[in-house]
Amino acid sequence: MESSKKSLASPDRLQLDYCRTENQRRALELTHYKQETNQLLALLDDVLAHYNHAGLRHRAIDYHQQLSRLKTWFNRMQSELICESGACTADHPVPCGAVRFSRTSLLPVQFVELSEDFARTKAGCYQFLSVIVQLNLM
Repeated sequence: MESSKKSLASPDRLQLDYCRTENQRRALELTHYKQETNQLLALLDDVLAHYNHAGLRHRAIDYHQQLSRLKTWFNRMQSELICESGACTADHPVPCGAVRFSRTSLLPVQFVELSEDFARTKAGCYQFLSVIVQLNLM
């Protein structure tokens, strides 16, 4: 009977496993967001380097600033709230048990807001870039 009790997952263990899974998912998403952001920034850099039309430059600069701000937030979130070191293995309670990562209860709200902001900015930027392509400017 004692062995059957040990084989059942405790609520703490389930919470820890969930926390680790969410940490890994968010780490992957942030990496993906940063890669997409870098790609868009590179395209906007090309627009800024090749076109002097005030309207194009103004919009390109606006999107560049928005994406740069988001990239800063992605980096900050990744460094402050996401555990990516070797300590984040199944044998360690990090990030869920570490003081540094104890703010993970705030992370879902912050992550959703940041993801939505990125999606809006990305959609507008792609629309801007697609107009440039349609006009054969790029």
